[in-house]
Amino acid sequence: MIWRGWLVLLGLALSVSASALSPEPFLQGDSEQLITPVVTVPVAEEPPYTAQTTVDPAMLDRSKDWLAGYLNRLSGNIDTFFVDSFFSEEITDDDVKGSRAKLSFYTRRVLGDPVDYKFGLSVKLVLPHTNERLNLLLDSEDEDNREADPIESVENVNYTAALRFIVRESDQWKTNVDAGIRWGVPPNPFVRFRARRYAYLSEWELKATQTLFYFSLDGWGEETRLQMDYPLNTEKLFRINAKAGYQLNDEYFKLSYDAGLYHELSSKAALGFVAGASGDSEFDTTFYSYHAGVRYRRQVYSNWVFAEVAPEFIWHRDKDYGTTPVIMFRLESVIARD
Repeated sequence: MIWRGWLVLLGLALSVSASALSPEPFLQGDSEQLITPVVTVPVAEEPPYTAQTTVDPAMLDRSKDWLAGYLNRLSGNIDTFFVDSFFSEEITDDDVKGSRAKLSFYTRRVLGDPVDYKFGLSVKLVLPHTNERLNLLLDSEDEDNREADPIESVENVNYTAALRFIVRESDQWKTNVDAGIRWGVPPNPFVRFRARRYAYLSEWELKATQTLFYFSLDGWGEETRLQMDYPLNTEKLFRINAKAGYQLNDEYFKLSYDAGLYHELSSKAALGFVAGASGDSEFDTTFYSYHAGVRYRRQVYSNWVFAEVAPEFIWHRDKDYGTTPVIMFRLESVIARD
């Protein structure tokens, strides 16, 4: 019986030894404890990440061109806005939003001719509750019609009134339709369609405008304009304008072009150097009138009254292209609410 007892003890000992060496969990009291052998496995160290984006000269050139183009367009927009709003060449056809009005009175003296005067009025009124799509326009006749008396220059003015509907307005296109009347005896109703395209060509900012119109007394016609702006910096802008107009009843083109360098001297003063030519294709495509001069313009009261002096020289075929000095003084008020 003793050997049987030793066998039992030996079996118990072997059982305990096997339990101690086993990786399975066992219970100790009322808590369960997991015993897992800790094995350290050497991990091979990965080499450092050496993949790189290949930078080639073409990529650098593309980045440089994009940045240069963006900065030029930015400065060009600033300068274009300044020239268009400060000099206010065509207040009803510009691209500055909001209601605007211009009232001007100036005197012009051509050497050898009497002093002439001109009164001008131009209004663009954005009608309410139309999402800025409907504008009311009022313009006096162009500045080629002048009077020898200051009072008559105010009284003898013909006006054009029109209602403008903006068909489309985006970063690249602007189209509108005008319907109105040129007041006179008899009145001259008209309809006019205009499409304007904006584009960038390298550092140049281009604006092309095509206008088709019909006047009941004058018939059909069209006008093509191209404006090219090159920003030299944030204070200087070089601009080229070209225009060709065709009246179906006349059967020939009226041509003109000019170039100007505009310099923003300060927030209240600007200087422009301009030169250009005009002609037609009635008998042969030719230019027969040339001009070159300087325009100095300054705010004289608040931010809406301006004074301008513009001396220039003209060379015309009718005077055998002799040099003729011209001096012009202008007082103008520009009222805008953007």
